[in-house]
Amino acid sequence: MLFVGANYGRGAEKTPINDGCEKAPEKIQTLFPNHNWTMLYPTWDFDIEKLTADRFSENFEMQKIIYNCISNIPKKDIENHIFIGGDHSTNFAHFKAVKQFFPNEDIGLIYVDAHFDIHTPETSRKEASGSPHGTNVRHLLGFGDKRFLSLGNTQPPLKKEHLFFIGARSFEPSELQFVKNENIFITDQTKINKKEYLEQTIKEIFTKLNGKKYIISFDFDVINPTDFPAVQVPEKNGIDFKTINEIIPQLITPNLICTEFVEYAPKLDSIGDSLAKVKTIITHFIK
Repeated sequence: MLFVGANYGRGAEKTPINDGCEKAPEKIQTLFPNHNWTMLYPTWDFDIEKLTADRFSENFEMQKIIYNCISNIPKKDIENHIFIGGDHSTNFAHFKAVKQFFPNEDIGLIYVDAHFDIHTPETSRKEASGSPHGTNVRHLLGFGDKRFLSLGNTQPPLKKEHLFFIGARSFEPSELQFVKNENIFITDQTKINKKEYLEQTIKEIFTKLNGKKYIISFDFDVINPTDFPAVQVPEKNGIDFKTINEIIPQLITPNLICTEFVEYAPKLDSIGDSLAKVKTIITHFIK
């Protein structure tokens, strides 16, 4: 099976760092050494002044690296690969590149995350960290930085009716307003640790997808931080590890194209407990 690792985490947090979740792909590679790996890295040095001056300029350069790599993967591997970030901003170029292999089809995005990541750059700067990893979903819908929207096919790769949030529990007012105004699918935070509710949620998502292909984007911060502390932006009251691990197999159908895993931060995993859980979760998706 093909793994693609995007060793980039500078799109996370208000103040960019160079030793957080961008170290995840190399760490996760040690768990699955017998598979094929393609590793992607920034081709320039970390420059905090440039990064803080324009959070989206450098990030766009990484988007291009990811997009070009995925676009050149053979079609047979597109439907049999796992993408490892890095921070969640990497989802934008990955999803958009995969979509190019299905030009006449709508594909869905099941977004398993503590956050909506549906800010525009402007609302993120106003209400949140201003970092790119909070804007990737909005970019996929066709709103945001013009540089991002110009990447590849200028048509937005995702429609709002094919977007499904599972586990979101931390968001700013403009994000919630947009999600509600656009009637985007979200889960009830008060019920996310009820296995029966999640099972019914997944059935409802697949009913709405109506046979369409889809990508799963899994951010490890969806898990309750008491079970999984090794993330840079932890949010309390997440889904218990036992629960998420039990319902994951129900997300896997023949229409699943590929899966993304993002924002595991090895430096915050002093005893390796979170890494063991990373292996357990990803193993579900290995064919």
